[in-house]
Amino acid sequence: MIIKTAAPLAPSLKEIVKPILPRLAQVEDRLNAVALESEGILAEASCYVLEGGGKRLRAALVLYCASLNGPSEEVYDNAARVACAVELIHSATLVHDDIIDHAVIRRLKPTVHIRFGGDVAVLLGDFLYARAFEMIAQVGNASVTELMARTTRLMCEGELDQLKHRFRADLALPEYLSFIERKTAALIAASAESGAALAGLPLPEQKALSGYGMNLGIAFQIVDDILDIAGQEQKTGKTLHTDMGSGKMTLPLILLRATLEGEEQTGFVERQRSPNADWKTDAELAGRHNIIEKSEAFAHDYLSAAESVTQIFSPAVRRTLSAISDFVVRREY
Repeated sequence: MIIKTAAPLAPSLKEIVKPILPRLAQVEDRLNAVALESEGILAEASCYVLEGGGKRLRAALVLYCASLNGPSEEVYDNAARVACAVELIHSATLVHDDIIDHAVIRRLKPTVHIRFGGDVAVLLGDFLYARAFEMIAQVGNASVTELMARTTRLMCEGELDQLKHRFRADLALPEYLSFIERKTAALIAASAESGAALAGLPLPEQKALSGYGMNLGIAFQIVDDILDIAGQEQKTGKTLHTDMGSGKMTLPLILLRATLEGEEQTGFVERQRSPNADWKTDAELAGRHNIIEKSEAFAHDYLSAAESVTQIFSPAVRRTLSAISDFVVRREY
């Protein structure tokens, strides 16, 4: 359940995936090694991004799904490489996205392009992508390599497609979902599927875990889009209101447009077409028309879909996947 206040008794991701914590620590070590293997500004910028940052959700999914078939040490080692790679890919997208969104804060500190400049940020993102695929190539699993390459392509296409549709106040819900399926959910789905593939799980189980990740990723992005309107920067740790400022129509804004009438709707459409519009007006309208609650209902639907595709697994596996889902959307507004 999505909640607006912290749940002190709810387990952390580390508690949920406790059996694979030593493997997750190995991933952290690998990320730190990547950060330290270069010199000069590249080493400094890499350390700035990679050392101790983020939830490591994607890495945890790779490792957990790889653990579902009594894995050997070789399987775990390959899974750790892929887990590190997906975190590098994710970090690269964040560095580039922050440039596109003109964000100034990420994880409670200045974004890379603010701290080191735009040129360094662009090249750092490219470096992280390249390093990720070096690691994936070392695993030597053609299906995983193809999956990650296709996923990275989809992420770029989704982001470009969303940019192409900026300041489109008439954006339809299916178009929005197409953007977030590719730019956010695809990597979460690929993380789960790649772990399952490395474990040698049957194809139906690999696809079920991919479907779980896709639905979870969509819910994750919807919550992110809610936070952009209703969140507080000191709690989320990143720059907010960038969607409205950059002309991105997200689910809350699409629902708000459909709810408004007359002059309110006309004013809303005009603001979405302007790069300098005051976001506070639409944030207030969203609160007045219960848009946050309506958006949460959409996220819940995708969480339900994520759970429904995991019915082929044992109760213990389903409980863990459900707990991961709850953790993902358990974020303070």
